[in-house]
Amino acid sequence: MGHTTHLRRGLTITTSWDDGHPLDMRVAEALTKHRLQGTFYVPLRNSRPTISPAQIRELSDSFEIGAHTVNHVRLRGLAESQARQEIGDSKKWLEDILGKACLIFCFPGGSYAGIHVRMLRDAGFTAARTVELLSLKPPHAAHGIAIIPTTIQAYPHRAACYLRNAAKRLSIAALRNLFLGRRAESWPAFASLLLQRAVSLGGVFHVWGHSWEIEEAGQWQALDQTLAAMSECRKYASFVTNTELCRDVEKPEGDPRPALLSR
Repeated sequence: MGHTTHLRRGLTITTSWDDGHPLDMRVAEALTKHRLQGTFYVPLRNSRPTISPAQIRELSDSFEIGAHTVNHVRLRGLAESQARQEIGDSKKWLEDILGKACLIFCFPGGSYAGIHVRMLRDAGFTAARTVELLSLKPPHAAHGIAIIPTTIQAYPHRAACYLRNAAKRLSIAALRNLFLGRRAESWPAFASLLLQRAVSLGGVFHVWGHSWEIEEAGQWQALDQTLAAMSECRKYASFVTNTELCRDVEKPEGDPRPALLSR
């Protein structure tokens, strides 16, 4: 990574991008244009095209690379031995390409259970991103891993999708944020409302998405609009990668292990 960003109190902004599609390079260009940070979660194989090792190294010059299993498979659908292999081999594969440690993971489809979090810890990961939406909260610790929620996906979801996501996690805060965006005519408008709330109250504003999905849904202009609004917060926000976001996550009380991602 080209530089180190230190967290400040108040607003923290991050982005993340899943699946390692070749259009991730276009997302990277947009992030660079707006001087934003991001983490790209890359599987070795997928049903869609994936970026090459050379492109992974190119991305890593300016952005963070995270693991996303070997075959882009949902962990809940696998036997324990298969899940461990998908997690461990994805880490080793990326570390061989990058020549440095890979510490962060993203669950394909947001599918995981507590046993999978423990597998990540055992494999040497220190953080994992979920698909929990409408959150402005920082990561929290679970089984020795920092678990990262998100704020909004770069995709025109219907309200019912957000409602299911919030109900699945029994999140009152997400329901409040959904109510805030009830009249938003587009996801960038909804993102703007959530960003304003994060500016006002403090917290984490986290946009994530799939570059291939942005292409299929014709959302490049909408993405640029949202990234521009995020960049306008530069004077009073910290812009970080997903791993940097987790630096201040405290270990659970009574846990003898060192604090997560301590400096």
